Formats: sequence, structure tokens, C-alpha cells
Amino acid sequence: MSALPAWAAENMTITFIRHGQSYGNTSGNIDTQVPGPVLTPDGQQQAKDIAAQLGDRNFDAIYASTMVRTQQTAVPLSQYLGLPIQVLPGLQEIEAGKYEGTPERAGLFGYLTAPLAWAGLSVTPPPNISFNPIAPNLDAFIPSAADPTTGLNGHQFEDRVNGALQTIYDNGDRNAAVFSHGGTIMIWTMMNAKNLSAEQKIMLFTQHPLGNTGVVVVEGNPEDGWNLVEWNGVKIAGMQKGPIENVMTQVRTLTRQLNSVVQDVAAAFQTGNVGKILTAINHGAADALFSTAKFVRAINAQVIGGVTTAIDNLQKKLAPPAPAAGTQTTAPTSGAAVSPAAFSTPVAAKAPAAAQAGDSPAKVAEAPASDNKVDGQVKADEAKADADATKAEGQAKADDAKTDADAAKAEGQAKADDAKTKADAKKAAAEAKKAAAKAKAEEKKAAAEAKKAEAKAKADAKKAAAEAKKAKAESAKAAAGAGAGSTD
Repeated sequence: MSALPAWAAENMTITFIRHGQSYGNTSGNIDTQVPGPVLTPDGQQQAKDIAAQLGDRNFDAIYASTMVRTQQTAVPLSQYLGLPIQVLPGLQEIEAGKYEGTPERAGLFGYLTAPLAWAGLSVTPPPNISFNPIAPNLDAFIPSAADPTTGLNGHQFEDRVNGALQTIYDNGDRNAAVFSHGGTIMIWTMMNAKNLSAEQKIMLFTQHPLGNTGVVVVEGNPEDGWNLVEWNGVKIAGMQKGPIENVMTQVRTLTRQLNSVVQDVAAAFQTGNVGKILTAINHGAADALFSTAKFVRAINAQVIGGVTTAIDNLQKKLAPPAPAAGTQTTAPTSGAAVSPAAFSTPVAAKAPAAAQAGDSPAKVAEAPASDNKVDGQVKADEAKADADATKAEGQAKADDAKTDADAAKAEGQAKADDAKTKADAKKAAAEAKKAAAKAKAEEKKAAAEAKKAEAKAKADAKKAAAEAKKAKAESAKAAAGAGAGSTD
């Protein structure tokens, strides 16, 4: 892919994923209301399968619509990558209006007529359904149940989805997984992919409709627009990232995650709380190792796997098949409907054709010695390339296993340290509680002693007063006796 001009906005990759099978799907009725039905058991398994399929793309964020079925589909991928599911308004299914709850067989044509017009396509009604290109009509609307003269139009739909993508872009996410809905994903993509012709839209929509957990990948940004990269297994030629671009994407993701760890630890230091600081450091170490392990897995899957595929393709090109006599290759006529092969990367060369009937053994065996030598060298090169690829893959798997083991070890140590910190805190709290109880008991004892001393003081004072009164009485009596015995 060509580099962007210096003034262009930074590109992002959006991987749209349709939800797994829901009970709304199995009902056969059109169901677009929020929050909507949950996943069936089959849908839950589909969610696990798509997480295993896409996990090593190592997304830097996971988003889901406000509908339950997308959030449930996102859970396995969230668990695999250790990322939260961010619920984002604007990604929900196209509201069906008056067609809500009607059987799909009866209401689907009416429901999709306006959305297809937004994407520049018209459709003739059954039984002879056909699609034709038209000028996009964003004023077309889906009649509402309350008032069939109004309803959701293309301007409103595009504004809400674009608003959600702008939020993702503003959050700094550049490789996001977005769990949404079939109608929303297909219609928005056909409205906005700059590299799609009307004929290509018709081919994709009719031959490759998005099933449960189907994937559509677009690349671009809200300012410069979007290009389609992949639609439900059909890869668009010229839009696939090379090894260097994949590495740069993963380096950016790893850098963001490590920066987040540093920020969390710095925030803990600002609190001055030793327990919080130690916990942040332990968790940060585990998170950093986990992020590094995800990075290694992504590089193994995307880069080393891509190089191995390139080597295989190169080996096949070194021994191209001879074209059959009378075979002619022609380019597709301009404007014609394009087959999936026209979107995909070059098809691998077929195996050389067997000797035709009528060729004598001697004729088939005739080959110049130089050709045999070249063929031998090619086979030797192929064997060496296979050995190198196998060795590289084995080393990568060994490194990946070691990194996973280190991450698990660090996480275990972090949990142990965290448990120790919690135990120390619990012990300190118990000791503090014990000291507080002791202080309270001593305070109570001191109060009792003070009360006792006060009572004793009062008793002593009372006794002293009584003794003073008695002494005064005796003094008065003595004085009276002295007066009675005297003469004038």
C-alpha cells in the first residue's frame, strides 16, 4: 500500500464483526429493537470461534453496539486479549420502522429498499429481483410505525455511524474490533468505500452477504475517507498490508499498552500509598509481559506467517505451468460485474499439466541437461527455503512459548505479591483494631478510677465536715461549762 502524504490524517483499521446467531435470527422475524434478544448456543460457539480466528490480529480496542447480541459476541475476544468491551451508540442495527417484527420473507424487501438507495443501488420487487446502480439517495427513508410519511433516512444513519467511528478515532485507537450488525456494516461500507464500483457492490451484496460473525475490514480515517480491505473472506487486491506495515501497527499497539502501564504506576506513586504503589507495580509488570506476549503472537501470525506464504508463492512461481494449447487469457470487460477472484490476491499457479495422450515416452522424457540442472537447483532452493521457514517458525513458536511462560510466571508472582500486600494490610488492620480496643479499655478503666477517686474525695470531705462540726460542738459545750462555774 502506498504511503500517505505528510499532511494526511493518520489512518486506522476498523474490523467490523457481525454478531453471532441470536434468537432474533432463529425467529425468522425482523428484529432491530434495542436491547434485542440474546445469542443462541450456536451463536455463543460462533463467538468463541471468531475470537480464535481473529485474536492474533491483536486489536488495540474492542467496541460493541448497544444491543445485547453484539456485546455477548465480543466477550470471548475481550477475554483473549484482556481488553474491555466499550459499548458505543451509533453501531446498532438499522431501525426497521413499520417492518419491525414482520417475517423477513414478507418485509425484507421493503426494509432494505431505502438503505440500498443510500448506497446507490435500486432493487426491483419479487419475484424478479434485480439490482441496478443509481445516484445515492440519502433522502430515502424507512417508514416509521407511528407515521409512514417519516422515518430513518440516509443522512441520519450515516451521521450516527460516522459519529461512532469518530469517537474511536478520537480515543486514539487505530486497530479496533467493532461488533455490529449485518445491515449496518454492509450498507455503511457500500456508502463509504471509495474503491468500490456499483457493480462490485452488487456482486458483494448478492454473492457474499454477511452471515453471523462475518467480517468486513476498512481502512482510512474520518477526514480522508475509507477503502474496503476485506469483505466476508473476499480480499481486495492492492489493499493488503505488507509485513512492515503489520509490524508498525503492532509496535504502535504495544507502545500504547506499555505507556498505559507507566501512567498507572505514576498515578499510584502520586497517592503516596505504599500498598497502592506495590500493587500497581506488580500489576503493571504482569500487564507489560502479557502485552509483549500478544505482540509476539501477532508478529508470528501476521509477519512470519506472511513471509512463509510469500516463500511458498515464490516457489510455485519458479516452476510455472505451461499454458494449454489454445488457451487465451483476457482482462474483464470494463463495467462488468466483478467476480470474487477479481478482488483477491493473485491465484497460485496450478500444477503442471500431465503429458497429453499421443505423446511418446521418449518425447515426454526428452529434456535438455541444462533444464534438468535448473530443475535440480530449483528443488534444492525449495528444500532450503522450506527448511529455513520451518526453522524460523519453530524458533518463533519457542519464543512465543517462552514469552507466554514468562507472562504466566510474572502474573503468578504479581498475584502472590498482591495477596501478601492484602495479608499485610489485613494484619495491620487487625492490630490497629486490637490497639484501639485496648486503648478504649484503658480509657474506661481510667474513667472508673477517676470516678472512684471522686467518690472517695467526696466521702472524705463529708467525713471532715462531720468531724469539724463535732469539734465545734464540743468546743461550745466546753465554753458553756466554764461559764457556769464562775462568780462575779
